[in-house]
Amino acid sequence: MSTLIVPCLGRKMVNGIPQYLYRHPKGSLLIERSIEGVFTEVYDRVLIVLSEEDVNEYHADSVIYKEFKKFPIEIVTLKKMTSGPAETVYLAIRKGGVTGAVVVKDADNYLKTEYVPQGNFVAGLDLNTWERDIHNLRNKSFLILNEQKTLLDIIEKQVRSEVICLGLYGFKKAEDFVKAYEKLNDASYPVSKLYISHVISYLIGYSGRVFHYVSAIEYENWGDERLWKDMQRDYTMYFIDLDNILDSSGMLTQQNMEKLAVLQDRGASFIGYTVENEEYKISALEELQRVGLRFIKIIYGCPYSEKKEIIASDTELDRKVVEL
Repeated sequence: MSTLIVPCLGRKMVNGIPQYLYRHPKGSLLIERSIEGVFTEVYDRVLIVLSEEDVNEYHADSVIYKEFKKFPIEIVTLKKMTSGPAETVYLAIRKGGVTGAVVVKDADNYLKTEYVPQGNFVAGLDLNTWERDIHNLRNKSFLILNEQKTLLDIIEKQVRSEVICLGLYGFKKAEDFVKAYEKLNDASYPVSKLYISHVISYLIGYSGRVFHYVSAIEYENWGDERLWKDMQRDYTMYFIDLDNILDSSGMLTQQNMEKLAVLQDRGASFIGYTVENEEYKISALEELQRVGLRFIKIIYGCPYSEKKEIIASDTELDRKVVEL
C-alpha cells in the first residue's frame, strides 16, 4: 500500500479563492497540476488534506471531486488550522488510516523527477545545473548530501548547500513518520513549528533511517506572488502578426524561428493573424509546422488597422464603449 498525501492548509488566495482551486494556464486546477507530475500507478490512494473552512466557504471538496477524473482521490478534512506542515501530515495519516509507504507533496508547485522514487527519499534541485532563476532562496530547505547522493541532513530556511528541497518527501513506513512526529512534538523539544524536514532530520539522526536524493527534471513554483507572475509570463498567449513575422515569400527567418521556439519551450502559445486570404493562411501554417511551431489558430482576412487591443472583462468593454 502506498499513499500520496497533498496538504492544502497553508493556502494562498488568488482572485478571492484558495490558490490550489485556481486554474493553471494549461487548464487544470493547480492542485491537479501539482499531482500530475508525480503520480504513478504505484499510489493506491491520493489524500488531499483540506480545512473545514475551505470546504464550507469554497466547496473545495466538491470542486476537486468534480474535476479529478484520473486519480484515486480521497478528501481528508481537518476542523482547524494546524501548527505546521508536519502536524497536517500526522493528522492526515491518523484520520485517513494510512499504512505502508507514504509520499508527501507540496500543493504549490509542479515537478517531475528523473525516475519514480520509492522508500525513503527527498526530491531536490541542484542550483548549479538548473538554468532557470530560483527566487526567495532563504525560504527554502537545503539538502546536505554525500558523494553517494544519500541525505546527511535537511536544513530549514538556511542556505547550507547548492541543493534545495522541492517539497516531495517519501517515507518507507507511515509509522516512522508518526513515531518521529510524536517524539518531536514532546515539550522537551524546542521546536514551535514542525516542518517535514524536522521529521526527516530526526529519522536520519536518531533512528538511523537512510533517505536517498532524487533529482527533479521539471519544476514550476507558484509559492509567492513573484513566482506566480513568472509562471503567467512563461505561459503567455501571443498574437503573432504573420504579415510582419514571415518574410515576403511567406517563410520564417532562422532568427525569428529561434526566438519563437524559445518562447514555446517556456510554455507560450501562439495565435497568428494575417490580412491575407485562406490560401495564405494554409501555406503559413505549413511553414510554421515545418519548423516545429504549434499555433492554436491562424485567423485570416483581418483588417489593416494598426491598433489592436484585448478586451478580457466587462469593465474593459464598458470603458472602451465610453471612450468612443
